Parts: sequence; structure tokens; C-alpha cells
Amino acid sequence: MGASLPPKEANLFKLIVKSYETKQYKKGLKAADAILKKFPDHGETLSMKGLTLNCMDRKSEAYELVRLGLKNDLKSHVCWHVYGLLYRSDREYREAIKCYRNALKIDPDNIEILRDLSLLQAQMRDLTGFVETRQQLLTLKPNHRMNWIGFAVAHHLNSNASKAVDILEAYEGTLEDDYPPDNERCEHGEMLLYKISLLEESCSFDRALEELSKKEAKIVDKLSYKEQEVSLLVKLGRLEEGAELYRALLAMNPDNYRYYEGLQECVGLNTENGLYSVYEIDKLDELYKSLRQKYTWSSAVKRIPLDFLQGDKFREAADNYVRPLLTKGVPSLFSDLSPLYDHPGKADILENLVLELEHSIRTNGKYPGREEKEPPSTLMWTLFFLAQHYDRRGQYEIALTRIDEAIEHTPTVIDLYSVKSRILKHAGDLAAAAALADEARCMDLADRYINSECVKRMLQADQVAAAEKTAVLFTKDGDQHNNLHDMQCMWYELASGESYFRQGDLGRALKKFLAVEKHYADITEDQFDFHSYCLRKMTLRAYVAMLKFQDRLHAHAYFHKAAAGAIRCYIRLYDSPSKSTAEEDEEMSKLLPSQKKKMRQKQKKAEARAKREADVKNEESSAGAVSKSGKRHVKPVDPDPNGEKLLQVEDPLLEATKYLKLLQKNSPNSLETHLLSFEVNMRRQKILLALQAVKQLLRLDAENPDSHRCLIRFFHKVDSMAAPVTDTAKLIWSVLEAERPSISQLHGISLVEANGLFFEKYKDSLMHRAAVAEMLCLLEPDKKSEAVKLIEDSSNNSVPLNGALGPGKEWRLKDCIAIHKLLQTALHDNDAALRWKVQCAKYFPYATYFEGRCSSAMPNSVYNQVVKNPENGSSNHPGGSNISDSIASNGKLEAFKDLTI
Repeated sequence: MGASLPPKEANLFKLIVKSYETKQYKKGLKAADAILKKFPDHGETLSMKGLTLNCMDRKSEAYELVRLGLKNDLKSHVCWHVYGLLYRSDREYREAIKCYRNALKIDPDNIEILRDLSLLQAQMRDLTGFVETRQQLLTLKPNHRMNWIGFAVAHHLNSNASKAVDILEAYEGTLEDDYPPDNERCEHGEMLLYKISLLEESCSFDRALEELSKKEAKIVDKLSYKEQEVSLLVKLGRLEEGAELYRALLAMNPDNYRYYEGLQECVGLNTENGLYSVYEIDKLDELYKSLRQKYTWSSAVKRIPLDFLQGDKFREAADNYVRPLLTKGVPSLFSDLSPLYDHPGKADILENLVLELEHSIRTNGKYPGREEKEPPSTLMWTLFFLAQHYDRRGQYEIALTRIDEAIEHTPTVIDLYSVKSRILKHAGDLAAAAALADEARCMDLADRYINSECVKRMLQADQVAAAEKTAVLFTKDGDQHNNLHDMQCMWYELASGESYFRQGDLGRALKKFLAVEKHYADITEDQFDFHSYCLRKMTLRAYVAMLKFQDRLHAHAYFHKAAAGAIRCYIRLYDSPSKSTAEEDEEMSKLLPSQKKKMRQKQKKAEARAKREADVKNEESSAGAVSKSGKRHVKPVDPDPNGEKLLQVEDPLLEATKYLKLLQKNSPNSLETHLLSFEVNMRRQKILLALQAVKQLLRLDAENPDSHRCLIRFFHKVDSMAAPVTDTAKLIWSVLEAERPSISQLHGISLVEANGLFFEKYKDSLMHRAAVAEMLCLLEPDKKSEAVKLIEDSSNNSVPLNGALGPGKEWRLKDCIAIHKLLQTALHDNDAALRWKVQCAKYFPYATYFEGRCSSAMPNSVYNQVVKNPENGSSNHPGGSNISDSIASNGKLEAFKDLTI
């Protein structure tokens, strides 16, 4: 580098490179300017100056200088390498790879360029190229350990585990017998475990076990050694040895559920579906009784039998499990037992068991069959459990009665208020749920979890401003937006995005959903540094696991929610486009002169205020923003805080398609993916893609009401299309004619008949009835009254609870809300919607949407009398004292509020 310069300038050029590597950018710039004074057209110096400026956030100047340097010296590998580094810093990896390849044409044996190229190939999963580059590096520098390891990992990633094993064994052949030294024992042990995992992956189990035994002394991680050994023993069918080793592992950690599963497999008592015969249940019971005697302090050994035991044995085991935890006061007991509610009959047994315990404690203060008295708190925790139990079963009135009694018993337990908030949320009173969550938060202002739960409740109630003020309490410098975004707090962004979407603020909703998508892009980018780090530190198993995780990153639930939310925003934006400037001018012209003047004054004031706020933020962020290295540390100012620019897209459906493709690739088994695909492609007039979405919906769940809707809507649209004229249209038509007979739901019958058959099959389901009614109205618009009658004739299989109707097995609150909206929009029958609202208000008395008698939407409800207007009463809950007021009376609450968190 800099070889064409005189000695003095050549030394200065070396100084530029050294300054860049040590991040002394000002010093590097000074040296570059000194060279360019004498040699203004020196390409390599221009490139290095540009690279230095890029690190100082002066990107436009950087690109200009690097391109000029390359233009002046096209045959310099340094200029091409620097150009690649510039592209790499901007995540333009494909362009960077092109630059590196051009540099290698000039200097094919440059190790630095080859190493940088290999990192990019790993990042972009160009696995064939990755293998070639790592092989070249190993050929050039065979005495370097990292090149051997990198070559082996490249073959492993390229689905050639056996070749990777051969490379690692060749590397081991170059080592001395007494290797490794003490300072490299951990790294070498990791490499050996990685090699054994490769042998296991290539199904060489005997060889892997032999190798593991041979290298035991050199493997430092003894726990991983034992886990690897037992995995190989099980795969070889040596189950007795495996069982013995699993018992040894349980002695080390008796609360590890994987060890119990492995032990069950070794003794032949493990099933994939969790269904056991009577004989297997007896054997499992014996096994866990013996384990329970050995590991008396283990929680897992007592909890696992509850999954397979039935009847009286289950009741006895549950009784023994629940009693000490209620006495101790474990708030997570219900969460622990919640999966049992999916097992038929076990929820009823648990209910009877806990009710019996409650009755005994109330009557004589002790458990049945026990002489020792229980502490007073046991009753409170029993009521706490029962409240969650009834909440899970949809019996909200009883649940609230129990939790209110628990609060009256001990009004200082924060968990009680959190659970009451959750019950109210499930019952449909989101405003009251948010108020209760805020009360729980005020009881412990230093608890981040309770604060987060309160924020979540507020967002569910669409109280976005209050949620932001609450979230700001636990963010750095009180800058809520930037810090929550920097912390990748995706649950908050998703919840606020959903809230904005419900309120019709598509700009802000899109901004939140796309912020989550940006986090996933950052997570993908974050893997880059590990390509060299993990090879150097020998964390090879973790490295390969990380790469596999990255490959399925976009299948994560949060990304799915964000992408689906963005698509829904774009669909709504397409259906209801924002007003154009011409339309706004037309509306303005209709106003009176005085109204126009007021409107313009408001707009000018708003623009001036926004400009002042932006200027203040810029000044604050610029102050002291330049470090000693010359790099600017400027806090980013959001130029589009309300997402208005995001709404100014020419083709919303084209934007939606970008995210739809990601969902189709990464979440192909999600019904929502194909529902969104259908909606987008129907609007884009992409008939064959819409047909593909319909077929996927029928494949995944043909009985789903939404699948039925899409099927009928699609072929109704096809039947209403004009006869094909163009060759393309004729081809599409021929495909539709060929595909229609293959759909069993429409085979030999009309759409009206198919809709009728669907009704006959699922007429006991509310949502299926609604789907049939909607499609009946679409197919035969004159039968709207008949369609409405289909919905109103549906019956709810609920059981009266304490004289009040409660939601039963059939009707769910969100379904009833969806049907009310359907009656208002698709069926256009406001009278029917009002009748439905009145009917649902009886079944959901706490639902604010239906203005139930107990909800905060009603002026005479308990919530409005007490919580919103505490001067009308002394309690925030029936029969319970207001804990916030009681603390405030002692002066403690105000002290808490003054704390800086």
C-alpha cells in the first residue's frame, strides 16, 4: 500500500492506515491531507481518506472520495478493498463482494481481502463460495488454527459434516501429543465436542462415542460431555447405560425437565403425543415415586406426574402438590398448573379440590386431615388461585367475587390487583383493567414488570398517551421513544401499533410495525461480528446454532405480528386513501372566509411549533456531539414522528406484497398468512395468486369460517368476470376451469348449495353461522333478512352463574364483537346490530363494547362510582379498601411518587 509514493509520503500513508485501525480519525485525516497536497490524484490516499470520513459519519464525502480514488487507480487492490469496506458499512453486502472479487483479481493471495470476503459469504450464506475462500486461506496460511477451523465449519454449513470431521482430524494430526497448553484447554475441548457433534450428525454414533471416551481428559466441560455421551448411548440403543447416566445427571440437576424426559425414553415410557396406557401410567407412577424419595427437594419430580396421572391418583398428587405451595404463598402456582386445563376432566378435579381446601380453611383454619393450623395468608392465596381458575373458565363474575374477597382479606398484596386487572381485561372492561393495573403500579414504583404490565393494559384500552408517560419512568434520560426503540422493546411497539390501528391512525401504526421489522434487520446484521469471533474463540457449537437460528429468524412470532400489522395498514390505506392536496383545497374552498383564516392560522402555528421543537432537539443533540476521534455522536431526530411520510406511497399493495412474501416464505403454515395473501391479491386482481391462497387455506383448515368466506368470495368474483378476450385471460380462465373440480367443497354443486351444506355441517357454531350469513348476503342480496335471522337464531350454551348469565363454551367476547361489526358493515342492518348488542350485554356484563351493566361504560357501574369518582365511596372494589388511599394517608405513596427511577 502506498508503494508508488516517496518514502516520506509512504510513511504518512502507513500512518493513515494505523490511525484508521486505532480509530484516531482526525490524525488519519491530517496525514491524508499532507499527502494530497503533493499528490492530489493519488488514488489509494483518496480512498483511505474517504474510508476515514465514513467513520466520522460524512458518508456523501466518503463515497465521492473513494470513487475518485478508484477512478484514478483502477488497478489498485487497496482502492477496491476500501470500496468494499464502504459498501459493507452500509450493509450493501452483494456490492461489497463484487468489490472484493475485483481486488482479488489484482492481488489473489491477499489474506486480509480473502478473510473479509469469507465473512461476507458467511453472512449472505454463499456457502459454496465460503468453502472455496476458506480453502484458499488455509492453503496460504496452513499454520494458523483459525484457518483449519474455518474450513471445517464451511464444509459443515455446506451440508458436508463428514468432510468437516476429516479436516478437524487432519488439524489434530499437526498438534503435539501434550497439546493443549493450560491456557487453551477450554478452546480445544470445545473443538473436540464440536467434532463429536459432527460425527453424531453424520450418524457415526459408534465412532463418536469412541472418540468421546478417548478424549475425555481433554474436554473441560464435563456437563456437556455427559449430555453428549447420553445422547449417543440412546441413539445406539444402549438404553440401560443411558438410564444410568440420566440418573447421574439428575443428581446434578433434579429440576431439569429434559433429563426426566430422557430417563422416561430410556425405560420405554415416553410417547410423542403424551397419551399413555393404564400399564404405562402405573409404571411411570412407580418411577416418579422412587425419584421423589431420592430428590425430595425437587419441584419437577412432583409436578411432572400431574401430566400423566388420571382420576383419584391425579387428585391425590395434585393435593400433595398444591397444599404446601398455597401455604407458602407462591403467586405462580396457577401459571404452573395452567397447562393441565387442556387435559379433559382435570380442571374439574382441580376446582373441586381447591374448593374443598377453601371450605376446610374457612371452617376450622386447617387443611382436611391435618391437625396443624394454617396461617391466615393461606385463605388469601386459595382465593387468589380460585379467581384465576374461574377467569380461565370464563366465569368472570365468580372470579371477581373471589379476587375482591382476597383483596379485602389482605389489601397490600400487589399480585391481587394485577390478577383483578387481568380478569377485567378478559371480561371486556379494558378501561377498568388499565385503572387496576395502574393502582398496582403505584403500590411499587420500582418494579419494572408491574410498570410494563400497566403499560400493556393502557395500550389495550387505547390510552396511548398515558401508556407513554408510564413507560417513560423506566427509560434512560426520560426519552421514551428513542430508548424503547434502542432497547428493541418489541412488545411495546407491537401493542402501540395495534392500538393506533384500532384508532385509525395508520401513520403511527405503520411506524411502530416497521420499527419492529427494522429490529429484525438489525438482529440479522448483528451476526456479522460473530463470523470471526466464534472461530477465534472456538465457540463452534453455539456459532452453528446461532446461524441456524438466524436462518429461521423471520418465522418468529413478533416478526409475524409486525408484518401482518403492516400489511393490514396498507390494505386499509388502499381501501381508504388519504386525501390528496387537490381534495383538501376543494374542501377549503367550501369554507367561509373567517373559517379559512382560522384554519390557516392553526396550520401556521402547528408548523412553527413543530419547527421550534425540531430545532431545540437538534441543538441539544449537537452540543458536545464530536468526540476526540472526530466522530459525531448525534442523537437522531425523527423527521417523521407521526408516520405521515409512510402514508405517501404510490402503491400501498406493492408495499404490502414485500412483507407478504416474507410471511409466505417463513410462516407458510399460518392461516393468517394466506388470509392476507388472499386479501392483497384480490385487490391487485392477481387471480391465480388469490386461487393459490384459497387452496392453501383449504389445505390448512377447510373447516375454518374464514377459509369458507375466501372460497365463496373467490369463485363469486370469478363467476362475475367478463368472458376472456386476451390470450393471457384465456390461459387464466383455463387454469380456473381445471382447478375448480379438484376442490371437493364445490364438486358438482353451485356456490349457494355449497354455502348451505357448510351451514348444515356447522350450524351449532356461532362464527360458522356468521360466515354463512355473510356469504348468503353476497350471493343473494335480496335475502339479507334471512341472513340476519341465521345469526340471531344462534344459541349460547352458557350456564347462569349466581343468577347472572355468563359466557359459556360457545360464545366468546371477541367473536360477538366481530359479529356486531359484521351486522353494521357487511349486512348494513343497524336494528339487528342494536338487538345483538342488547343480547350480548346480558352475556358479557363487564364488556364496555356492549355497554354491559357492570362495565365502566355505564354511569352507574361500580367502576364509575368508585374508581373514577373515589369521593363517592371509600373503596376501589366492592368490599375492599382502596390501598392507594390507605398508603397515601400514611404519607408513603407521595414519597414513592417523588422517587427518581
